[in-house]
Amino acid sequence: MTSRPFHTEPDHVPLPPKDADLLTTACDYCIVACGYKVYRWPVGKEGGPKASENAIGANFPLGPMDARWVSPNQHTIVSHEGKPHHVIVTPDSDADVVNIGGDHSIRGGCIAQKCYSPEKATKDRLLYPMVRVGGKLQRISWDDAVDIYARVGKHVLDKHGVHSFGIKMFGYSYVENRYALTRFAWTSIETPASAWHDSPTINSSTPGFKDAGIDNFGPSYQDWYEAETLFISGTDPFETKTIIWNEWILRGARDHGQKQIMVNPRKTTGCAWAEANGGLHLHLIPGTDTLLHMAIARVILENGWEDRAWIDKYTNNKWETDSGFGQGTRNTPWQWRTTWGTFQTKGFEDYKDWVLSQKESKLDFAAKKCGLKEADIVRAAEMMAKPRPDGTRPKTSIGIEKGNYWSNNYLNTASIASLGFVCGAGNRDGQVIGR
Repeated sequence: MTSRPFHTEPDHVPLPPKDADLLTTACDYCIVACGYKVYRWPVGKEGGPKASENAIGANFPLGPMDARWVSPNQHTIVSHEGKPHHVIVTPDSDADVVNIGGDHSIRGGCIAQKCYSPEKATKDRLLYPMVRVGGKLQRISWDDAVDIYARVGKHVLDKHGVHSFGIKMFGYSYVENRYALTRFAWTSIETPASAWHDSPTINSSTPGFKDAGIDNFGPSYQDWYEAETLFISGTDPFETKTIIWNEWILRGARDHGQKQIMVNPRKTTGCAWAEANGGLHLHLIPGTDTLLHMAIARVILENGWEDRAWIDKYTNNKWETDSGFGQGTRNTPWQWRTTWGTFQTKGFEDYKDWVLSQKESKLDFAAKKCGLKEADIVRAAEMMAKPRPDGTRPKTSIGIEKGNYWSNNYLNTASIASLGFVCGAGNRDGQVIGR
């Protein structure tokens, strides 16, 4: 008895004929959303190597750096309208934003392999509802599946109450799906135990940003390119956001000498690259980010490097803050966090006095707790805010991800927003704060 190998190397990749269906999509492996083209056509026909003979419109073979070249990982066979069809998912070589010219990560280059095919690794994917009967999964109808779900759910609610019915759902993808799931949780079940995939409940993932008036995804990729100093906390885009790194951050380093400050408790490849190219890796102890933010802010304030003109124009003074972040004045202790005198400062001078009075912001204290050298904290402050001899300031942007806000969430996101404001970041090209 012989066995058929699970993987067999293809001897060629078919080209789409001129009449192949052309669809567009985006990579779903990270937040960058690189553009892709999808070619689909019936098995049994192929396009030719000449531009006039294929839907790609190129003469094959192509050069190794031409994004229109189709790799084996970009091809699969699926069932469409009950018949086998070729599918090619290739980066959009016409893109002039995001993945410019069809650049892509190795993850995006394998999107086609996620399409269901009974001959590939996707063959173990569930195709219909199943229920375990006598220890074995058995196929059931959708009507039965919905009925069982409803009956089990009602039993749980009747016996244990609404807090016992937890609903966890994705936070991206189709808005219609998220709306349906949220409505199911809030109006059908009426359970507070519901959350999107990246949060413990349905709220802002970065509440400190929200209080500061910062939109999580306000920055554009162009901003990450235009920054002269890019403070990156809780992530390494070299490893996790390939196109932002390759097409925007590295281009910023090449074109105008951008330097990166990488805050990460382990030395990843991106951290090593930043260090080797004039940047800085702040190799801090996990959970000490807030102290680091305060210490950098203190160095800036003690030296008078803050962007005072921007601060005076764009940040709240005492009376604007007391109005409750646009939600109306809150005068009683039980209303909101903006109760007078117990949460907010009275504008920049009060914030400055507070930071300078805290032992946690002192350079020696923070450096010891963070596991960092005092000189590195000072250098970070200089890179972010020290004016040049001609009086111009560095264009500093701050980008964070889950390593930052999944730890000491509120204090980290509030303190890093304040640090960004001290540097004049928030609402200018190349001077932004965001995820």
